[in-house]
Amino acid sequence: DEVEEVEKNAQAEIIREMLFAVTDDVRVVLVTLVEQLCLLRAMVASESDDRQRVARRVNDIFAPIANLLGIWQLKWELEDLSFRLLKPQEYRRIAQSLAEKRIDRELYINEVISLLKNKLRESGIEADVVGRPKHIVSIWRKMQRKQVEFNEVYDIRAVRVLVNTIPECYTVLGIVHSLWPHIKNEFDDYIAVPKGNNYQSLHTAVIGPQG
Repeated sequence: DEVEEVEKNAQAEIIREMLFAVTDDVRVVLVTLVEQLCLLRAMVASESDDRQRVARRVNDIFAPIANLLGIWQLKWELEDLSFRLLKPQEYRRIAQSLAEKRIDRELYINEVISLLKNKLRESGIEADVVGRPKHIVSIWRKMQRKQVEFNEVYDIRAVRVLVNTIPECYTVLGIVHSLWPHIKNEFDDYIAVPKGNNYQSLHTAVIGPQG
């Protein structure tokens, strides 16, 4: 309808302004993104009638801009807080499921990191290996896309390996697959086919220790 068309035009204009700002001074965009994050945090703690409208705007405009700029931590928090305001029941359900298993998950990730670090060291590869918590929107999207429940999402527990060269990425992939069985159809090569924002990595899922 007419109201929706006006909102779409307004959103498009904001995106144009932000993209122009990037070409002049990226700091302007960074400040704007942080302002939106602070606004969302305040909205979560308030009972404002504007909460969902603000959340939808941030989700549709500012989270994608953070993604384009490769500012992952900002993107994840903007998406999660927007989701918390737009779909509070689903957000709560996933957050509670994550919280119930947090200690077990952290112990498990530490075990995997230790095993992997030792193997990489033996292979002479310098790498930064860290646990990577999956953010809530990402979990929800996967549940929707694959029509599965929370306990059927494979990568709730995740580890990220950062190396210096592209060949080392593929070497690490081989090491990971030598340690743990690879799950069929759970692999993405974003080096051979980078994402639109030039994000490059290899994503795999394996059956880890204890199955």
